[in-house]
Amino acid sequence: MKKALIIGLIGAVALGVVAKKTNAFSYASTLFAQVEQDAKKQVPTKFEIERIRNEITSLDSDVSQMIRPIAEYKADIEKLRKDVAKTQTNIEQKKADLLAVVEKVQDKNGFVVLAGKKHSVEKVQQVIQRETDHVKVLEKNVKAQQQVLEAKEASLKATQEQLAKVVNLKRDFEVRLAQLEALDQTIQVNRIASNIKIDTSRATQIDNAMQGLERRLNADIHELDLRKGDVNNIDLFEREPEPLDLNAITNYLRGNEPAAKTASNK
Repeated sequence: MKKALIIGLIGAVALGVVAKKTNAFSYASTLFAQVEQDAKKQVPTKFEIERIRNEITSLDSDVSQMIRPIAEYKADIEKLRKDVAKTQTNIEQKKADLLAVVEKVQDKNGFVVLAGKKHSVEKVQQVIQRETDHVKVLEKNVKAQQQVLEAKEASLKATQEQLAKVVNLKRDFEVRLAQLEALDQTIQVNRIASNIKIDTSRATQIDNAMQGLERRLNADIHELDLRKGDVNNIDLFEREPEPLDLNAITNYLRGNEPAAKTASNK
């Protein structure tokens, strides 16, 4: 009983130690993440933009490192393709030559003449069998080469697609960074504008002063006009009205002649 109790106490202590260590690790990792986030926030956006731009530029070196191996791999594929084509041509030629010899020795006994020389049919048949076996081996080899060629071509295609993705990704990164840079500039301009404090009371005082000055100047103009009013009202070209010509008016009203004069009474 005591032994079980002691073991239980030891287990509880162990669990407590583990829990403390686990909590300590959790606190430490959380603190580290918080510090990292705060540090990132302290980095100026302009500096971060330049850092990202340098990373994007570094993709050029990655692309350059991919181009040379791809070019060499492509050259190997071209060589293998030519070798396969050449081997296939040789196989077809050998088959045609053997077929011609088979037709000559077929259903014949004794000897046969080939290329101006006399050979026994039995030896010629042996050569035909040997060359036929050789052609079969060549066909197996060329089929294996074709499989290798197809695998390499598929690998080359995948690698070229990967290279194209990196190039396109770099262009996308450049466009996105340009957009982010424009957004950052807009934010900076707005931030500067929001930090500018305008003294509205001073502006109000200036506006009131200008309105007062305008009223004062207008009043001065009206005062000058009033003071010069007696002189300005004298008509230097005033004439006596001409006498009324009733005959002319009568003739005009009757339609005989236009009324040239329509002077008023004195």
